[in-house]
Amino acid sequence: MATNAVGPQQVRARSEMVEATAPEMFQFTKEGQIISGVLISIEPTKITDKKTGDEKAAIEYMLANEKGERITFLGMNDLNKKIVPGHIGHSMDIRYERNDFSFVKPGQSPAKLFKVLVAKEKEPGF
Repeated sequence: MATNAVGPQQVRARSEMVEATAPEMFQFTKEGQIISGVLISIEPTKITDKKTGDEKAAIEYMLANEKGERITFLGMNDLNKKIVPGHIGHSMDIRYERNDFSFVKPGQSPAKLFKVLVAKEKEPGF
């Protein structure tokens, strides 16, 4: 079986390589914490309860900050109501405002409340 011979191929100079890294996982642990960046994805995920081993559905958000670093964080009730797919491509500031103890039952943690500011216009390239 013959193959078609093609003339000499020009080899393109190899581009500079940089390491691809996983995004940093951020957790809101203190009131007043702020994260900022462009929302680049909203994905369903599963998380495992460390105590029981049970899995449950969650939402994971990903931002790209001004340095181009990616940051992920899990949704909480208040965030899941405020951040929507239509915000993808928009800059946002998310501030952990306070805990809401008004609906806490024994054995539960208080709900975390957030202030979410979203740019009116999408960032270029989205």
